[in-house]
Amino acid sequence: MANRSNHYEAAFEAYIRARKVPCVAVDEAKRSLAPEGGLKSPDFLLYPRLGPNLVVEVKGKRGKNASGRRRWENWVTTDDLDGLVRWQDLFGPSFQSVLAFVYAERPPAFGLPPGEGGFSFRGRIYRFWAVGLDDYLMHLRSRGPAWKAVAMARLAFRKRVRPLDDWLPMTAGDARPGSTSTSSQTSKESSR
Repeated sequence: MANRSNHYEAAFEAYIRARKVPCVAVDEAKRSLAPEGGLKSPDFLLYPRLGPNLVVEVKGKRGKNASGRRRWENWVTTDDLDGLVRWQDLFGPSFQSVLAFVYAERPPAFGLPPGEGGFSFRGRIYRFWAVGLDDYLMHLRSRGPAWKAVAMARLAFRKRVRPLDDWLPMTAGDARPGSTSTSSQTSKESSR
């Protein structure tokens, strides 16, 4: 079971269920046993109808700063990355590890529509983006050894992150990560 007290993970699960994507919410309370010792569990396993199965680590962030601009915050812990690498190896080539960034925003004043791409859940608007683990690993930088955290530079992140829906193809015509059909949407979101 996912940590439903974490509103980002609860929103992610509600969104996945609304999209009717088969999924397993992993119990994070216990670390899995592996030959090398304890292994951090992923947050979800997703089984889109087409494309690879996904090992997902959900990272919740605030969507906009005080001036209304997207910050594209994307830091994660080295423990998160180590777990995803090891799970991808254990599951094999039919699985792909991704970092899902869930950006929460306060609803607009006076009940105005949330705008395109927003998912309303428990009084907040959420937007879901994901980047492949391999892409993230190739472009990461340290946030300091004491923090045991890393991030991608915002420009590199904005070039590589895709809407979560791109990772969840439901029909043969659905876009895949990196396809040209989503570049205009990504460019539009990135410019905000």
